[in-house]
Amino acid sequence: MLPLYRATEDRAEWKEIRPPNIHMPRWACRLVLEITGVRVERLQAISEADAIAEGLTQTDDGSWPPEPCDHPEWAFHQRWAQAYGEPSWDSNPWVWVIEFKRVEMAGG
Repeated sequence: MLPLYRATEDRAEWKEIRPPNIHMPRWACRLVLEITGVRVERLQAISEADAIAEGLTQTDDGSWPPEPCDHPEWAFHQRWAQAYGEPSWDSNPWVWVIEFKRVEMAGG
C-alpha cells in the first residue's frame, strides 16, 4: 500500500479547522524576536552595516556577491535591482528599517 500525503491528497476527512498562528502559545514558538528599533529612511541611504545585516556575506576573496564588488552597499543595490527592477532602486522610495534581536527562550 502506498503512503498518502496530505500535501497531495485532497480528502474531506483531513480537513480540519486550525486557529491562526497568532494564537499559538509562546512556549510553542521556535523563534521569538524582539523589536529593538524602527525608523524610516530612503532606500539608497543604506549603510554598510545595514547591508550586511540584510544577509550579505563576503566571499573568500573579499568581494561581495551577487557580482564581485568592493562595497556591501553596492551588492545590496544589485540584489534589490534583481528582485524589484532598476527603476525601483532609482525611485529611491522611503522604506521601514526594523531592527530586532533574537530572544532566547528558557529551556530552548
